[in-house]
Amino acid sequence: MPEETGSVMRWLLVFSGLIMSGIWVDLKAEQRPPELQAGQSILVVDQTLTSTGWNPAPEGQVQTFEQTLAGNQLSSLASCSGTGVGYCRYDYQRSNKRLVVVTVPASKPNQAGRVARWWMESVTLNPAH
Repeated sequence: MPEETGSVMRWLLVFSGLIMSGIWVDLKAEQRPPELQAGQSILVVDQTLTSTGWNPAPEGQVQTFEQTLAGNQLSSLASCSGTGVGYCRYDYQRSNKRLVVVTVPASKPNQAGRVARWWMESVTLNPAH
């Protein structure tokens, strides 16, 4: 009987180690930014992000002129600059991470903006008031 108990305990330790290492890999993957590429269409990026668990998360309501400048109606649009290059910002959130994607206008009118840069920020899920 003690031999069986030892065997069961060994398997439980091995099994729990495998589970914990899998969770650790998932946690590490959660900390990495998604693989984006400069020049990608924001429409393609939006579809990829939303299908992998990133939710649109702009902090405020965009103005009509910003949607016009962006050339799309994506709910992740946070803002657009009316001057200079014409950068637009799109915000996404998954768990306690915010992903910010910045685009530049496409070379042709009626095309969605192209990714220029992106970064991740930590978000406080339940801020104290």
